[in-house]
Amino acid sequence: MMLGCFPMMLCAKEYKKSENLILDKGWEFAQAGRNEWLPATVPGTVHQDLISHHKLPDPFYGMNEQKVQWVENEDWIYKTTFNVTDEQLSRDAALLVFEGLDTYADIYLNGSLLKRTDNMFVGYTLPVKEVLRKGENRLQILFHSPIKQTLPQWETNGFDYPADNDHSDKRVSIYSRKAPYSYGWDWGIRLVTSGIWRPVTLTFYDVARLDDYYVRQASVTKERAEVENRLTVNCVSTAPQKAEVTVACSYKNGEKVTGRKEVTLQPGTNHILLPLEIKQPHLWMPNGWGEPALYDFEAEVKVMIKWWLLKKSVSDSVP
Repeated sequence: MMLGCFPMMLCAKEYKKSENLILDKGWEFAQAGRNEWLPATVPGTVHQDLISHHKLPDPFYGMNEQKVQWVENEDWIYKTTFNVTDEQLSRDAALLVFEGLDTYADIYLNGSLLKRTDNMFVGYTLPVKEVLRKGENRLQILFHSPIKQTLPQWETNGFDYPADNDHSDKRVSIYSRKAPYSYGWDWGIRLVTSGIWRPVTLTFYDVARLDDYYVRQASVTKERAEVENRLTVNCVSTAPQKAEVTVACSYKNGEKVTGRKEVTLQPGTNHILLPLEIKQPHLWMPNGWGEPALYDFEAEVKVMIKWWLLKKSVSDSVP
């Protein structure tokens, strides 16, 4: 089964919608230990920022690759500020979402250490309601040198792993959850960078949040397909909440097949399973064999106490 996800949509019926603040303005960066702050581009990388301020030569010109290798051995700091209102602080929950940090980062907000990261391939969703302040809030991220961070592993391992892409005598790339090509490849130069490489968002919401929606194909024939709709809902209420779950699927904006289920959301994470049957499904076929049929799925969780409507959509195929 092929599955593609779209960003979650969270909206309220008769009540306030969730509010998303994109934190892409006002960023500055500096080499750790130096008070030389320069404007930064987020999303981006430290190499891009240094090049834009003419602190590095073009690494792709001539032998300049060797002249930029010092960057990987330094720690770098990114910081910004943003404002929060009383109304935003009154919401039930606030989440600070980092879609991608490269790679070894300490995240600080208003003096609190929120998280230490070590994987550029995953996002981090951090609850921050108790840390936020009315007015100005200060966000700072310390990126540790990926070389210095993993060098002790290389020094104590006793042998080198085969990592021919790594353009260094000390091949530390295999110890990091970091894009291997940044350490060099047969087709590219070595730029072991750091930075906020994907968007940062601050989200305010009430009652509950639909965190994940996954459609699993249980069985399929020409006559019918049975799918499992698996939802993960995070309830921030301190008491159980009655809710109604609705899932629907359609093919090419045709008639929707729907299913409903009443549930009780417990405080915290809730896993909900709702089966659905599609009669005479349009089967996905590879190129040259037929039509690559693609269904649209939608899930809604209606929380009764405030009639909150949480929606999330995916596109799926039935092979």
